[in-house]
Amino acid sequence: MTIIGSRGLAFIALAAALPCQAGDFPGIGSLAQDEFRALSRDLGAAFAYKGVTPATPLGTLGLDVGLVLTDTKMEHSSLFSLAGAGDTSRLLIPKLHINKGLPGGFDIGGFVAGAPEVNARLFGGELRYAFVDDTLTTPAIGLRASATRATGMGEVKADTAALDLIASKRFTALTPYVGAGSVRTRTSAEGTALMEERINQGRVFGGLNINLVAINLAFEAEKMGDNLSLSAKVGWRF
Repeated sequence: MTIIGSRGLAFIALAAALPCQAGDFPGIGSLAQDEFRALSRDLGAAFAYKGVTPATPLGTLGLDVGLVLTDTKMEHSSLFSLAGAGDTSRLLIPKLHINKGLPGGFDIGGFVAGAPEVNARLFGGELRYAFVDDTLTTPAIGLRASATRATGMGEVKADTAALDLIASKRFTALTPYVGAGSVRTRTSAEGTALMEERINQGRVFGGLNINLVAINLAFEAEKMGDNLSLSAKVGWRF
Protein backbone atom coordinates (compact mmCIF):
# COMPACT_ATOMS: atom_id res chain seq x y z
CA MET A 1 0.00 0.00 0.00
CA THR A 2 2.71 2.43 -1.03
CA ILE A 3 0.46 4.86 -2.93
CA ILE A 4 -2.76 4.90 -0.91
CA GLY A 5 -2.47 4.03 2.78
CA SER A 6 -5.13 2.27 4.80
CA ARG A 7 -6.29 5.56 6.36
CA GLY A 8 -6.66 7.14 2.94
CA LEU A 9 -8.64 4.13 1.74
CA ALA A 10 -11.01 4.38 4.69
CA PHE A 11 -11.44 8.14 4.21
CA ILE A 12 -12.30 7.84 0.52
CA ALA A 13 -14.69 4.96 1.20
CA LEU A 14 -16.48 7.06 3.81
CA ALA A 15 -16.67 10.00 1.40
CA ALA A 16 -18.21 7.72 -1.20
CA ALA A 17 -20.78 6.31 1.17
CA LEU A 18 -21.78 9.67 2.66
CA PRO A 19 -22.15 12.26 -0.11
CA CYS A 20 -22.45 15.96 0.69
CA GLN A 21 -25.85 17.61 0.76
CA ALA A 22 -26.93 18.68 -2.74
CA GLY A 23 -29.95 18.72 -4.98
CA ASP A 24 -32.36 15.89 -4.14
CA PHE A 25 -35.13 16.69 -6.68
CA PRO A 26 -37.54 18.78 -4.55
CA GLY A 27 -39.34 19.84 -7.74
CA ILE A 28 -39.59 16.40 -9.35
CA GLY A 29 -43.40 16.61 -9.36
CA SER A 30 -43.27 19.53 -11.80
CA LEU A 31 -41.92 17.31 -14.60
CA ALA A 32 -44.13 15.83 -17.28
CA GLN A 33 -44.10 12.04 -17.59
CA ASP A 34 -41.89 12.05 -20.71
CA GLU A 35 -39.46 14.41 -18.96
CA PHE A 36 -39.29 12.08 -15.94
CA ARG A 37 -38.58 9.19 -18.32
CA ALA A 38 -35.72 11.12 -19.95
CA LEU A 39 -34.25 12.01 -16.55
CA SER A 40 -34.58 8.35 -15.54
CA ARG A 41 -32.48 7.31 -18.54
CA ASP A 42 -29.69 9.59 -17.34
CA LEU A 43 -29.89 8.25 -13.78
CA GLY A 44 -29.92 4.65 -15.02
CA ALA A 45 -26.82 5.22 -17.14
CA ALA A 46 -24.96 6.70 -14.17
CA PHE A 47 -26.17 4.23 -11.53
CA ALA A 48 -25.96 0.94 -13.49
CA TYR A 49 -23.29 -1.47 -12.27
CA LYS A 50 -19.86 -0.94 -13.81
CA GLY A 51 -17.45 -3.71 -12.87
CA VAL A 52 -14.25 -2.08 -14.21
CA THR A 53 -12.69 -5.54 -14.23
CA PRO A 54 -11.97 -8.23 -16.85
CA ALA A 55 -13.79 -11.53 -17.30
CA THR A 56 -10.68 -13.45 -16.20
CA PRO A 57 -11.68 -15.15 -12.92
CA LEU A 58 -9.76 -14.34 -9.76
CA GLY A 59 -9.57 -17.92 -8.52
CA THR A 60 -10.46 -19.22 -5.09
CA LEU A 61 -7.84 -17.16 -3.25
CA GLY A 62 -8.08 -14.08 -5.48
CA LEU A 63 -9.15 -10.62 -4.37
CA ASP A 64 -9.61 -7.32 -6.23
CA VAL A 65 -10.02 -4.14 -4.13
CA GLY A 66 -10.11 -0.73 -5.73
CA LEU A 67 -11.24 2.88 -5.60
CA VAL A 68 -13.23 3.82 -8.69
CA LEU A 69 -14.30 7.19 -10.06
CA THR A 70 -17.02 7.16 -12.75
CA ASP A 71 -17.94 10.20 -14.82
CA THR A 72 -21.26 9.96 -16.70
CA LYS A 73 -22.44 12.67 -19.09
CA MET A 74 -26.07 13.71 -18.57
CA GLU A 75 -27.98 14.14 -21.83
CA HIS A 76 -30.90 15.97 -20.19
CA SER A 77 -29.14 18.30 -17.75
CA SER A 78 -31.86 20.96 -17.99
CA LEU A 79 -34.37 18.51 -16.51
CA PHE A 80 -32.22 18.18 -13.38
CA SER A 81 -32.54 21.93 -12.93
CA LEU A 82 -36.32 21.82 -13.45
CA ALA A 83 -36.52 19.08 -10.80
CA GLY A 84 -34.57 21.21 -8.32
CA ALA A 85 -31.22 19.36 -8.48
CA GLY A 86 -29.25 22.07 -10.26
CA ASP A 87 -28.01 22.20 -13.85
CA THR A 88 -26.19 18.87 -13.68
CA SER A 89 -24.23 18.19 -16.86
CA ARG A 90 -22.45 15.12 -15.46
CA LEU A 91 -22.46 12.86 -12.42
CA LEU A 92 -19.13 12.07 -10.75
CA ILE A 93 -19.48 8.96 -8.59
CA PRO A 94 -16.63 7.77 -6.29
CA LYS A 95 -16.89 4.10 -5.29
CA LEU A 96 -15.19 1.47 -3.19
CA HIS A 97 -15.22 -1.82 -5.16
CA ILE A 98 -14.44 -5.29 -3.81
CA ASN A 99 -14.38 -8.53 -5.85
CA LYS A 100 -13.66 -11.99 -4.43
CA GLY A 101 -12.84 -15.14 -6.34
CA LEU A 102 -14.84 -18.31 -5.70
CA PRO A 103 -14.37 -21.92 -6.83
CA GLY A 104 -15.50 -23.07 -10.26
CA GLY A 105 -14.87 -19.86 -12.21
CA PHE A 106 -17.28 -17.73 -10.13
CA ASP A 107 -16.50 -14.26 -8.77
CA ILE A 108 -18.67 -12.17 -6.46
CA GLY A 109 -18.39 -8.43 -6.01
CA GLY A 110 -19.97 -5.27 -4.74
CA PHE A 111 -19.51 -1.56 -4.13
CA VAL A 112 -20.63 1.39 -2.03
CA ALA A 113 -20.69 4.87 -3.54
CA GLY A 114 -22.08 8.36 -3.47
CA ALA A 115 -23.29 10.85 -6.08
CA PRO A 116 -22.97 14.25 -4.36
CA GLU A 117 -24.62 16.20 -7.19
CA VAL A 118 -27.96 14.49 -6.49
CA ASN A 119 -27.36 13.59 -2.82
CA ALA A 120 -27.52 9.87 -3.63
CA ARG A 121 -26.12 6.94 -1.72
CA LEU A 122 -25.52 4.03 -4.04
CA PHE A 123 -24.69 0.36 -3.55
CA GLY A 124 -24.67 -2.68 -5.78
CA GLY A 125 -23.50 -6.24 -6.27
CA GLU A 126 -22.58 -8.72 -8.98
CA LEU A 127 -22.16 -12.43 -9.58
CA ARG A 128 -19.87 -13.37 -12.46
CA TYR A 129 -19.23 -16.78 -14.04
CA ALA A 130 -16.43 -17.45 -16.52
CA PHE A 131 -17.60 -20.41 -18.59
CA VAL A 132 -14.42 -20.20 -20.70
CA ASP A 133 -11.15 -19.68 -18.82
CA ASP A 134 -8.28 -17.43 -19.89
CA THR A 135 -5.54 -19.69 -21.31
CA LEU A 136 -2.67 -19.41 -23.79
CA THR A 137 -5.07 -20.07 -26.68
CA THR A 138 -8.48 -18.87 -25.46
CA PRO A 139 -9.84 -15.67 -23.92
CA ALA A 140 -11.92 -15.68 -20.78
CA ILE A 141 -15.63 -15.40 -21.54
CA GLY A 142 -18.15 -14.85 -18.79
CA LEU A 143 -21.62 -13.75 -17.80
CA ARG A 144 -22.24 -11.07 -15.19
CA ALA A 145 -25.52 -10.47 -13.39
CA SER A 146 -25.65 -7.26 -11.35
CA ALA A 147 -27.99 -4.91 -9.53
CA THR A 148 -27.79 -1.48 -7.89
CA ARG A 149 -29.96 0.71 -5.71
CA ALA A 150 -29.82 4.46 -5.04
CA THR A 151 -31.30 6.16 -1.98
CA GLY A 152 -31.20 9.63 -0.42
CA MET A 153 -32.74 11.51 -3.37
CA GLY A 154 -35.88 12.66 -1.61
CA GLU A 155 -38.99 11.43 -3.42
CA VAL A 156 -36.97 9.82 -6.22
CA LYS A 157 -36.09 6.12 -5.98
CA ALA A 158 -33.96 4.31 -8.54
CA ASP A 159 -32.63 0.81 -9.02
CA THR A 160 -31.09 -1.14 -11.89
CA ALA A 161 -30.56 -4.75 -12.91
CA ALA A 162 -28.25 -5.89 -15.71
CA LEU A 163 -26.96 -8.95 -17.54
CA ASP A 164 -23.70 -8.67 -19.49
CA LEU A 165 -21.45 -10.89 -21.59
CA ILE A 166 -17.74 -10.11 -21.11
CA ALA A 167 -14.58 -11.36 -22.85
CA SER A 168 -10.97 -10.65 -21.85
CA LYS A 169 -7.47 -11.85 -22.71
CA ARG A 170 -4.51 -11.59 -20.36
CA PHE A 171 -1.10 -10.58 -21.77
CA THR A 172 1.24 -10.67 -18.76
CA ALA A 173 0.43 -7.40 -16.91
CA LEU A 174 -2.17 -6.18 -19.43
CA THR A 175 -5.71 -7.55 -19.75
CA PRO A 176 -7.96 -5.82 -22.29
CA TYR A 177 -11.67 -6.64 -22.17
CA VAL A 178 -14.93 -5.89 -23.97
CA GLY A 179 -18.56 -6.53 -23.13
CA ALA A 180 -22.17 -5.92 -24.02
CA GLY A 181 -25.47 -6.38 -22.26
CA SER A 182 -28.86 -5.06 -21.24
CA VAL A 183 -29.80 -2.85 -18.30
CA ARG A 184 -33.26 -2.41 -16.78
CA THR A 185 -33.78 0.84 -14.90
CA ARG A 186 -36.73 1.36 -12.55
CA THR A 187 -37.52 4.78 -11.10
CA SER A 188 -40.37 6.26 -9.11
CA ALA A 189 -41.27 9.63 -7.61
CA GLU A 190 -43.26 8.94 -4.46
CA GLY A 191 -45.86 11.49 -3.45
CA THR A 192 -46.27 12.84 -6.99
CA ALA A 193 -48.58 12.11 -9.91
CA LEU A 194 -45.69 10.66 -11.93
CA MET A 195 -45.99 6.98 -12.87
CA GLU A 196 -43.17 4.52 -12.23
CA GLU A 197 -40.78 4.16 -15.16
CA ARG A 198 -39.26 0.86 -16.30
CA ILE A 199 -36.67 1.29 -19.05
CA ASN A 200 -34.64 -1.35 -20.89
CA GLN A 201 -31.45 -0.20 -22.61
CA GLY A 202 -28.53 -1.94 -24.28
CA ARG A 203 -24.94 -1.07 -23.49
CA VAL A 204 -21.44 -1.78 -24.76
CA PHE A 205 -18.19 -1.26 -22.89
CA GLY A 206 -14.48 -1.91 -23.08
CA GLY A 207 -11.51 -1.48 -20.83
CA LEU A 208 -7.96 -2.30 -19.88
CA ASN A 209 -6.69 -3.77 -16.61
CA ILE A 210 -3.01 -3.17 -15.76
CA ASN A 211 -1.75 -5.37 -12.93
CA LEU A 212 1.65 -4.18 -11.70
CA VAL A 213 3.68 -5.47 -8.76
CA ALA A 214 2.52 -2.89 -6.21
CA ILE A 215 -0.71 -1.60 -7.75
CA ASN A 216 -3.58 -2.49 -10.07
CA LEU A 217 -5.04 0.05 -12.50
CA ALA A 218 -8.12 -0.25 -14.70
CA PHE A 219 -9.85 2.03 -17.18
CA GLU A 220 -13.27 1.53 -18.78
CA ALA A 221 -15.53 3.34 -21.25
CA GLU A 222 -19.24 2.51 -21.55
CA LYS A 223 -21.98 3.67 -23.91
CA MET A 224 -25.53 3.10 -22.69
CA GLY A 225 -28.19 4.67 -24.85
CA ASP A 226 -26.95 8.21 -25.53
CA ASN A 227 -24.91 8.39 -22.31
CA LEU A 228 -21.14 7.95 -22.13
CA SER A 229 -19.51 6.84 -18.88
CA LEU A 230 -15.75 6.82 -18.19
CA SER A 231 -14.34 4.98 -15.18
CA ALA A 232 -10.86 4.72 -13.64
CA LYS A 233 -9.79 2.40 -10.82
CA VAL A 234 -6.74 2.15 -8.59
CA GLY A 235 -6.20 -0.65 -6.10
CA TRP A 236 -4.84 -4.16 -5.68
CA ARG A 237 -5.59 -7.39 -7.54
CA PHE A 238 -4.06 -10.74 -6.69
